[in-house]
Amino acid sequence: MKKDNKMEITFCLPGMSRKPVGGFKIVFEFANRLVERGHQVNLVFMVDSSFSNIPFNLYFKDKFGKILSPWFPQWFKLNPKVKKIVTAYRDGRAFPDADFVFATAVETAKLVKNLPTRCGEKLYLIQDFENWKYSDDEVIDTYKFGMKNIVISKWLLNVVKEYDEEVSLISNAIDVESFYVSQPIEMRDKFQIAMLYHTKAHKGVPIAMDAIRKVKATYPKLHLNLFGAYERPSFYDSKWMTYTQHASPEQLHKIYNMSSIFICASVKEGFGLTGAESLACGCALASTSYEGVFDYAEDGKTALLSPINDSDALAENIIHLIEDDQLRYSLGMNGSQKLKAFSWDENVTRLEMILQNG
Repeated sequence: MKKDNKMEITFCLPGMSRKPVGGFKIVFEFANRLVERGHQVNLVFMVDSSFSNIPFNLYFKDKFGKILSPWFPQWFKLNPKVKKIVTAYRDGRAFPDADFVFATAVETAKLVKNLPTRCGEKLYLIQDFENWKYSDDEVIDTYKFGMKNIVISKWLLNVVKEYDEEVSLISNAIDVESFYVSQPIEMRDKFQIAMLYHTKAHKGVPIAMDAIRKVKATYPKLHLNLFGAYERPSFYDSKWMTYTQHASPEQLHKIYNMSSIFICASVKEGFGLTGAESLACGCALASTSYEGVFDYAEDGKTALLSPINDSDALAENIIHLIEDDQLRYSLGMNGSQKLKAFSWDENVTRLEMILQNG
């Protein structure tokens, strides 16, 4: 490590996501804020499994990724001081000498484990239990690679602690400078609700929409503010929905602040950034009780929680929030106060301490 305690840190990412992805966003936030503190940060994007339209030729994938890299990512503003490295080769040739190197997903864990020592001390940022592509045993094996494990939520801490007693917790943060209450909670239209649209099954959008339609049958004035990275959904109805694709932080701030209630029907998530952002902006959260939500949601205090895959219970909670103004106000106020503690400054300081002290 350099004498002035400034560090060179590498994060290894699985591919180049063209759409906003929570796990990538967290790494990008760390990168921006670490370089602002004077550290050198390298992002290594692995493209060996990317570009399915290109024949399985690592040379061409490597070249194509390098051509795209100056314009990537378009959905997040990276600090120009962050060094981007694109490679299709998993033998470590593209990795710079550094003080520390992070795996950020199961897909990158074995690669980082096998990197030469010149690449730095090895750490593993665990953002979910990634068994949608790998078996449970394969995921668990990565926790036992001997790297310094860091998890982003309390439930993951309990999972990983069974295999690594030294695991550290740095709970996910949100940008409290972008997400805060600007429209007074009491002045919002109670029939304005918001939700993230996502195509992956674990986000539970069909369950959420089933619940929302049930509420709409009772309250025809209901209006749904949707946003997401994908094309407008097939169920979109302009009579009572709006859809914002690739919403900027400013647009998200506006959506959250014009909405009284935020809906989440996730089945499984490591944390759930949009739910946290909505709370910071004063929305009353109606969510399923998936594991990651408990880092910031407390039933009856900062949210109303319902069982996973139960659209009836979710609809009942939404109706409860519409009908009980005081409950809706209190959840929004309590949530916005609680999320002020989820600041990036504290998280980056915590990460620096882990790196400097071991």
